[in-house]
Amino acid sequence: TGIDIRGNGYYVLLPPSIHPNRGIYSWSVGCEPWSLPLAEYPDWMRPEIPPLDKSKCSQSGIVRVAQEISASDRIKRASFYLSECDPAIQGLGGHDKLLWASVAMVHGFLLSDRETLAILSGEYNPRCIPEWDLSQSGDRKDFERKIKEARKLTPKFPKGWLLNDPAYATPIEPSLKVSEGALKMIRDFQEKKIKPEYIGPVTIATPNNFRSELEYFQNPPGLVGDICKWINKTALKKQPFITLACTLTFCGSLFGRKVRDYLGSRTNLYCMGIILSSGGKAHAPNQIRKLCEHAGCLDLLGGDEAASDAAIECRLERNPSTLFLWDEIGLLLSYIQSGSNPHLTRIVSLLMKLYSLAGTVYKGREYASDDKQRTIIQPCCCIYGTSTPSRFLEGITLDELQDGWLSRCLVFESDENPPKTRENYSEQVPSDISDLVNLWYFREINTTSGKGDIESFTAFQSRTGTALAKPPEQMIIATTKDAEHRFINFDNESIEIGKENPDLACLWAKTEENARKISIIIAAGTDFEKPIITGPIAEYSCRLIKYILTQFVNKTVPKIVSSKVDMNKQKILEIVKKSGIRGCLNRDITRSARWSTRKQRNELLGDLIESGEIITAPSPSGKGILFWTYENFQKITQ
Repeated sequence: TGIDIRGNGYYVLLPPSIHPNRGIYSWSVGCEPWSLPLAEYPDWMRPEIPPLDKSKCSQSGIVRVAQEISASDRIKRASFYLSECDPAIQGLGGHDKLLWASVAMVHGFLLSDRETLAILSGEYNPRCIPEWDLSQSGDRKDFERKIKEARKLTPKFPKGWLLNDPAYATPIEPSLKVSEGALKMIRDFQEKKIKPEYIGPVTIATPNNFRSELEYFQNPPGLVGDICKWINKTALKKQPFITLACTLTFCGSLFGRKVRDYLGSRTNLYCMGIILSSGGKAHAPNQIRKLCEHAGCLDLLGGDEAASDAAIECRLERNPSTLFLWDEIGLLLSYIQSGSNPHLTRIVSLLMKLYSLAGTVYKGREYASDDKQRTIIQPCCCIYGTSTPSRFLEGITLDELQDGWLSRCLVFESDENPPKTRENYSEQVPSDISDLVNLWYFREINTTSGKGDIESFTAFQSRTGTALAKPPEQMIIATTKDAEHRFINFDNESIEIGKENPDLACLWAKTEENARKISIIIAAGTDFEKPIITGPIAEYSCRLIKYILTQFVNKTVPKIVSSKVDMNKQKILEIVKKSGIRGCLNRDITRSARWSTRKQRNELLGDLIESGEIITAPSPSGKGILFWTYENFQKITQ
């Protein structure tokens, strides 16, 4: 006997195959598979396995371990084990490695198929070469098939054997995860010695303390303000208003699923920073990344790009509180508008649903296979996107003023391109900021323990958003009567503004909701023990929302177009507008509009001249025609 190898052109026949002469193959008598004993697996093919401590592997021991170890801790141990597993590499037994990893998850750590899929797709697949593209049905089915195969296998070791291995036990004491500074904050808190700026009511500055309303907005109190000051101090080009947008979304994700107000308002925010090219838009996101790294909370950050709505769902299933920092979001919105990629077109629809479901349960799309649907408990999806004005305008249409998407977004705009300053560019993350972020990140709110909040502080043991996890509890941040009165007045004012301009009513529909979200974030950052939404905090938030929307309505909405032709007209108008009162010649327009043909330019100019938006007159030399915008021409004639 031996090994018979077959290659191209060879085949193997088994009974009851049919011969061309119509005879049927059959087993020789006594040689049927059911009549022969199984061959012994050769020792030389067995992998080397370290000796197992059998005292830890009795069935009763396994049952005891399964009862003592929580589901979240099993996932942590499994994650640690996976980090030491070899990745699946194509051509080097990759499928077998994935199968073994699946066996270890379902049998070694007693994970469910859903938990196994989540941890393998999120932590193991990214290390494989190449990755399984789980957005493609073929790859996803192949990936899921390995888990089903693993479930059918009977491992040599007793079920749960890896749970007994002390090498994968994860300590749950916060001292090993929380920074030393955060631990000192805990001790100081217990002794009532914690820093006054983070404990107890904070005096909120009023607009009268600042030279302008914009300066008032750029100096929020508490943790939000401290992060903003550090980011602005280290910026080559200071953009404090844009920094505020980025910091609010970061703190929204940091406090996500931990705090709410009595109405159930949460801290999920969608903010966009619109800034001129080379104006310093990358600084704030980069500093937030540095802060997360320093404070040990990189898990808060999602991918820098979104390939599909399913990718966002998958991320939130693993980490329900997530901040997405997306550069050139205008370009992403343009791709979504084009409809060329069906995976991208569904992103906005998903984000609109997530915005409204932060306090409840998100159920993903139904599939024929039950285990594909995603269920996310209390998703806190925060987005900070940056773009240039022109890119942003290309990505939005008039329809979005009505469908509710733009009312969920806070658009922070800056027309400034400040000079560079290098004095404090290399300053590190302040330790007090890092420690407080670290403390909030690992904070678990336990409202049913009967103990004070700090006594119930533990490392947050479960970050999964699946239905299998215990829903997180929140600290309810009280709202004073003065603050509530301001919110109600602001809501009534927004309704009246919408009545005056019905086309923009949808934009003002979410103003109170967004103001409450910002108030929760500000309050949580100013008082760690008992945050309260006071009148000044509510005033700050309402005025900020009104300022943002007023700027958007006055500066951006008039430039939003309903078609590609209208967008090109706007581009021509911008070219003519930049020439000011001196006007411009046809050749100047041609040089700045090389994206168009002569025929297209003439048609666009003809429409603009006919509508009166562009005025023409012969040039003084008589060798050409000068073009002005109507506004600039009026300045000449006055």
